[in-house]
Amino acid sequence: MKNTENPKFDVLNAISILSKKLAKSELKVKRTQEFTKAEERLNAYFGTTSGGTWMLCAMISYYFDNNGSNCNFNALSEFFGCPVMSTLTYKKDLDKLLKMRYIRNMQTAVDDEIGLQNQFDISPELLRAILHNEKIILTKTSANKKSLLNMIKKIANIVENSNFTYEKLILTQNLENEYAEEKFVKDIKSLLQDDVYARMFFYDSCNDFLSGHESSLNSTIDDVYYDYEKFSVAESFMNETHVLIKYDLIEFVKKETLTDSTLEITQKAKEMLLGDNVKLFTKMASGTSIIQPDKIRAKELFYNPENQSEINRLTSSLEEENLSNIQKRLSEKGLPKGITILLHGAPGTGKTESVYQIARITGRRILHVDISSSKSCWFGESEKIVKKIFTDYKNLCKACKKEKDGKMPILLFNEADGILSKRKDVTSGNVAQTENAIQNIILEEMEKLEGIMIATTNLADNLDAAFERRFLFKIRFENPSIEAKKKIWKSKIEWLDEGALDSFSQNYDLSGGQIDNIVRKITMDEVLTGRRPNFEELSQMCRNERLCDATEKRIGFF
Repeated sequence: MKNTENPKFDVLNAISILSKKLAKSELKVKRTQEFTKAEERLNAYFGTTSGGTWMLCAMISYYFDNNGSNCNFNALSEFFGCPVMSTLTYKKDLDKLLKMRYIRNMQTAVDDEIGLQNQFDISPELLRAILHNEKIILTKTSANKKSLLNMIKKIANIVENSNFTYEKLILTQNLENEYAEEKFVKDIKSLLQDDVYARMFFYDSCNDFLSGHESSLNSTIDDVYYDYEKFSVAESFMNETHVLIKYDLIEFVKKETLTDSTLEITQKAKEMLLGDNVKLFTKMASGTSIIQPDKIRAKELFYNPENQSEINRLTSSLEEENLSNIQKRLSEKGLPKGITILLHGAPGTGKTESVYQIARITGRRILHVDISSSKSCWFGESEKIVKKIFTDYKNLCKACKKEKDGKMPILLFNEADGILSKRKDVTSGNVAQTENAIQNIILEEMEKLEGIMIATTNLADNLDAAFERRFLFKIRFENPSIEAKKKIWKSKIEWLDEGALDSFSQNYDLSGGQIDNIVRKITMDEVLTGRRPNFEELSQMCRNERLCDATEKRIGFF
């Protein structure tokens, strides 16, 4: 419906005039010339009778006075200062507002009907027209489109605001029938069968997720179930035997007391609900980032002969055609398909940079995990974060698979000393229990892994035996040989002569990372003094760097 031209009067001012007179009027208005003139203009603007205009002005006034809240018959009667039955006498006017799509009823299975429970939502298009003093244009699809998300919102409104549990059940089933052809509804009904209460709980939790917040276990149980069922249902959630947890539709975000516990729909449920749009609602786990292969700068790395051979074999294994054939052969033999790799050795020997260069060469993204960020100081949160890391990795694998090249990404746990070390005695306290729980999660995920996981560590001697068995490749990075060090020096400082190259390579047992530090210091000196350091000054830098070996944190040499 639309008016033919913009109004030649101030619509908001006219609504304000009527609202002031109607408030607490008991629907008995003593008309003034100003009131009558404003009413006539609004009747023409909205295309309504006086009764419809009064009801609409009351709803609009309530909307703005209550921060955008929906209105029901109780709110209308309070606004007019009269009994609810007096407001109900305007049912025909409200029916017309519903048919005109100025408002919709969020508490019934059908938007444009009055029901036992009613909650009226004002059309955003109508509000916009009023605020901009424009003609009203309502698109046909704005209210009639059978959106799945609209169904979720309506059921949530019914669950949270209806006073009668049985009525909630009937209205939910009516809405499910209305949206029966939706795949999401079919799948949920197939999984949960005749358990309508579980379905109501789930739909309400879906709405909470779409609204950007977690679901309170206690409040949602109160909204869905009869009082006599409350504690038995709560117990089934707390011991994780409830059907929603059993079918991986709901998971705990925070599991404490009944009143403090919160839940969220699982990744599986999010994908069922949103399909490819799930990425719009996906937040990466704390301490993770995605590195694109085309953003990695090419760098020449120098290895000892043994390391070079192992890196070549690893790189070749991760070439797309080779990896596909390897995983197919492993699967045929009933062996795990996941490729797990441990790069271990002294700091600065090229472990992390090797992963970057392998990813660049093979064209694979990296899901980079910062261990220090994932080990949360809040007890219980670390396990959740680690689970989320593997969930994010699986989702990234799915997303990459849909792309043209379909290359599986690499999951990189960098500097993973803290989570791969020997498990602690649980009597040591909560921290030890948390770290052991994290390790158990990682071990379990490594068993199920179908992708590529690489971990780097400086402390392989402290590696737990359970991890050692699960790594397919274990490559030890030694400090570079004399020949490798000579190549590194030459690649970094081209102006060094052969004598200096031989001296620095033979006399100083430096890692690639330590040589890189020296190069940075040379660059700083060149900026400050305008000259290159001489042989003795370079030698002093090498001696000083060697003293820093114990505290050197940089990983990767170039």
